[in-house]
Amino acid sequence: MSIVMITGAATGIGRLTAETLAAAGHTVYATMRDPEGRDAPAASELAALARATGADLRVVALDVTSQDSAEDAVRHILGPPRPSSGRTWPRRRRSTRSPW
Repeated sequence: MSIVMITGAATGIGRLTAETLAAAGHTVYATMRDPEGRDAPAASELAALARATGADLRVVALDVTSQDSAEDAVRHILGPPRPSSGRTWPRRRRSTRSPW
């Protein structure tokens, strides 16, 4: 099965997608902005669902509007790069231009 990361998994389509893919046997990283604060009830419900069903469903903090938060989430999911793995983290590009 696949490993997937779902953004906005605290509510709505993101939540339903995370639950559905986890039930189908995928490893799901369900991300939300504040799983220890305002999203704590949703994080707790997803953790309880994972325990009850045996699904591989993991909650991760991620604010998609923050580069630092995105990098932290990737490090949480992938772990730190190791010299022997051949995996490196790209340098962060700073741009003053808006992509929009």
